[in-house]
Amino acid sequence: MRGKIIKGVGGFYTVLTEDGDCVVSGIKGIFRNQNIVPLVGDDVLLQQENEGSYVIAQILERKNTLLRPAVANITQVVIVAACTRPKPNLMMLDKLIASCEQSDVQIILCFNKTDIATEEEIEQLSEIYAKTPYEVFFVSAEKGQLGKIDEKLQHQTTVLAGPSGAGKSTLLNALNPEFFLRTGELSEKIGRGKHTTRHAELLCLDEKSYIVDTPGFTNVDLTSMDIENADELFAEFVPYLGKCKFASCVHDSEPKCAVKDALQEGKISRSRYENYLAIKEEIDQHSRKNRR
Repeated sequence: MRGKIIKGVGGFYTVLTEDGDCVVSGIKGIFRNQNIVPLVGDDVLLQQENEGSYVIAQILERKNTLLRPAVANITQVVIVAACTRPKPNLMMLDKLIASCEQSDVQIILCFNKTDIATEEEIEQLSEIYAKTPYEVFFVSAEKGQLGKIDEKLQHQTTVLAGPSGAGKSTLLNALNPEFFLRTGELSEKIGRGKHTTRHAELLCLDEKSYIVDTPGFTNVDLTSMDIENADELFAEFVPYLGKCKFASCVHDSEPKCAVKDALQEGKISRSRYENYLAIKEEIDQHSRKNRR
């Protein structure tokens, strides 16, 4: 019997079958022996062992995999960040965007909490990310003001990703009140939200549209990335790659750099460029440390 994993907790997986039923399944020992971990979004074949008891016998070929959050077979990622409360960590946001770029999926940016943000806060974010090729939405999930972001979810398997406190659960409740997801109050002490989602879970918007809610987080590690490819993960840099004077240009101190020229001309935001340099340095330091 064929199905799709919609949730996994403690070595057991909830699988939505082709018949529309949900069954809780274990996995065959061969997966553990080979260090293969089923992911939310995996298409699988189930094998019945006893009456009402199933195990995952086969994981079908994945179209793609996201590492953070760990999900499979998705078509797009909606990265949700708050305009304010908490103040967006642009370094972490750009790391998350770069991480998603590695998986070659469509990326949409969604800035939430416009109802409590100042015009200046919204304007600053708009100015930075309008220079990327991503679609950018400014919404108030709390007020149900979603623009047209709901239309972008039709006939897609979408991952909602972003830091704690961004309002992902509130956004999901606004998209479909039947989800009744728990929402958490922002922790005034640490300026972050409580983790209201503990495990990645695939939710059905309709029979052709799925959305994956994922736990919030406070860090994204890119140190395993190849430093020579870091610039490719900043999509607005791509039109200028290969146009620098030096083929090995990493767009830092080299002369006649097309990326830096684009920065000076206002085609690339200063914030994104500086975060690229910081990420590149972080990768370089990690690489040097490992070579010792």
